[in-house]
Amino acid sequence: MTDITRSRAWRDVFAGLIFIAIAAGFAVEAMNYQMGTALRMGPGFMPLFLACLLAGFGILIAVQGFGRHQEVQAEPIAWRGIFLVCLSLAIFGYAARSLGLVPIVALCTFLSAMASRNNNIVSALIMAACMSALCYLIFKVGLGITLPTFGPALSF
Repeated sequence: MTDITRSRAWRDVFAGLIFIAIAAGFAVEAMNYQMGTALRMGPGFMPLFLACLLAGFGILIAVQGFGRHQEVQAEPIAWRGIFLVCLSLAIFGYAARSLGLVPIVALCTFLSAMASRNNNIVSALIMAACMSALCYLIFKVGLGITLPTFGPALSF
């Protein structure tokens, strides 16, 4: 049996506060650069403008969340998703250079896709293949990054 309670939309409030905190960090860092004017923008103008925009969205989301009530149903913690996403990040950090771009993207995409109970193995494999191809085209062909396509651990 699950408990249903009526409370404020705290997720929206916290999301808005997180947006505001991120915006504040970017705004503080943007102040280290010259602002310029609207016609002759300096390197700090656009980051500050975007930080203010993000803070505005954060305020809007937090105020709406605070003013709105919602029925909250207690759900179990998705331990599988938490574990697989954290494992995927750890594997990427540990093995990206040794496995190479295509295999590490495929492996991490597969693990992250399996974190959702809505995906099955076939859909996760299709996502992994598509994401690997897309990352290869963007990062190797388009941008020419130095990460090997297939790393030394997979050299035959």
